[in-house]
Amino acid sequence: MTRSFVLIGRAMMHPRLKLARDLGMLWIGQIGTKGVAFLAFAILARRLLPEEYGAVEYAMGLATLATLAIDGGLGSVGVRRLTQGHQSAEELVALIPAAQLCLALVIAPAMVVFTWLYTDDANALKLTCLVALSLFIPPWKQDWLFQAKGMMTQVVLAQCVRVISFMLGCVLLVRGDADVVWVGFAEILSVLLATGYLMSVQHRKVAPLRLRFALHKLADLLREGAAIGLGAICWALFQYAPLLILAAMAGMTDTAYFGAAHRLGVSLVTFSWLYHFNLYPVISRRVQGEPAALASLTRMSVRACAWGGIGLALALALMAEPLLRLLFGAGFERASMPFSMLIWTFPLTLLSGHARWILIAAKRGNDMLVSQIAGVCAAIPMAYLLIGPLGFGATGAAAAMSIACAVVWAVSQYYTHKRGHDVPFLPALPAMIAAAMILLGARQLTLDPMTATAIGMGLFLAAAFAFDHHLIAEVRQLIKGDAPRSPDPTPHPHQPAPDGAQN
Repeated sequence: MTRSFVLIGRAMMHPRLKLARDLGMLWIGQIGTKGVAFLAFAILARRLLPEEYGAVEYAMGLATLATLAIDGGLGSVGVRRLTQGHQSAEELVALIPAAQLCLALVIAPAMVVFTWLYTDDANALKLTCLVALSLFIPPWKQDWLFQAKGMMTQVVLAQCVRVISFMLGCVLLVRGDADVVWVGFAEILSVLLATGYLMSVQHRKVAPLRLRFALHKLADLLREGAAIGLGAICWALFQYAPLLILAAMAGMTDTAYFGAAHRLGVSLVTFSWLYHFNLYPVISRRVQGEPAALASLTRMSVRACAWGGIGLALALALMAEPLLRLLFGAGFERASMPFSMLIWTFPLTLLSGHARWILIAAKRGNDMLVSQIAGVCAAIPMAYLLIGPLGFGATGAAAAMSIACAVVWAVSQYYTHKRGHDVPFLPALPAMIAAAMILLGARQLTLDPMTATAIGMGLFLAAAFAFDHHLIAEVRQLIKGDAPRSPDPTPHPHQPAPDGAQN
């Protein structure tokens, strides 16, 4: 038995399997770290009062936007320049952190000023100040360098160090609502440990630690990364802007309930990114001169994603109350209505991913950026209208997110069709109609959550096999798939994901 494991281990270390190992590490990193981070916030929700937990979600949401702005797309620029031989690692590791530190000098104080102006909550301001300090650490982490060098193990280990240390910090330091500020210190500690690990590996194995403030070269880097960074910011903005608007207009208690629903819903979007990341090599090949094969592939995938993604969202929406109470503790059943609205961002993102990743494969990144900007333009005014004048509060913020995802899908579909690629929409309609009818029936009959889930999912599965007789065969075909003949079409792990997953 031991010899068998040794042989398997040696086989997995074969150079030809490097891409598979990197993808495996990517899956482990994304799913594992998301799970641990979710557990940390579930613990905080149980130990803090709702208004304190709302302050935590607010500060962390603002920090997510700030982190993407500070990255500025420079990580992707670094990967491209290094892998294409345009600049040496020694020069890039000195320039990129210098440029990002310059951005942090502007963005971190702006975070604090924004919170001071638009929220009337002392804990939110204290936490924002602490997470603003933590923003000066990630420029030194340079995970893009390790991804460009094919050192994915180090990147995943750093991710694990970050989330595990954050969770332990929250468990040990936060005992009640009076300790909420310690969440900020736990964040600083976790970022320090993860960054310190990668800095030590970089100094020993890749390139020495340096900073270089050559203004003309920094300006060139920032200019090249601007479009990439803007795309990532736009995706995060329509996911987090409703949370920030809710905090400013409704206070931290509503933000706590929306934040719990938001954290669970956004975590599911990771699976959309992982699915399309693995489908991308086949899409990339078929975009180049195989329109019929591409249409056949996307038709099967849209149908499978519709029944699978909408089915999962339906099940979670029907059992929202007991699920949120189980995960976040007593009182968080108040988040069930926002969650029932927000959960539809998952299937919408999963389905729109076909058009968005085809645009990437066809080198139409600007079209995808337009779709993301359209999502932001929908999310912000809708959130303001639904939260404020119409008074829907957290439910309105969740509805604004779902509407924004639908807008992104519609605009992406438009551009994909305009560029001559067929992404079928009709295969998703039966699942949408079935889910809508089941939800409406459950609301009309006022069934308890467990009964509604059991009956609803039974009806949904029956509808799936009634409408799409070949669904199982097509799912098997997708799982079996066409193995990519070359790793070249596979996007680099640091390439900005249209689904906004953060590595």
